[in-house]
Amino acid sequence: MNPFLEQIGQGLRTERKARRLNQSDAGKMAGLPRREISEIENGIFRGSILKVQDYAMSLGFSLTLEMKRRPGLAELSGLFDED
Repeated sequence: MNPFLEQIGQGLRTERKARRLNQSDAGKMAGLPRREISEIENGIFRGSILKVQDYAMSLGFSLTLEMKRRPGLAELSGLFDED
């Protein structure tokens, strides 16, 4: 499982339960089947990130993604040099 997806799923599950919604009702609000709601909440969803966004927005959240470039092998040696 992906820790990032698990964290999103846990937050959405917590909010859904606070609103006393079951997964079917939450799915209707988001326009998604109950199975996809379950997969999102369990951090195992492999579909479009737009569906995760639809679910988040239906519960009043916004979803923001940030792209960061990872350092290349040539850059790694300089990261751990001691001063």
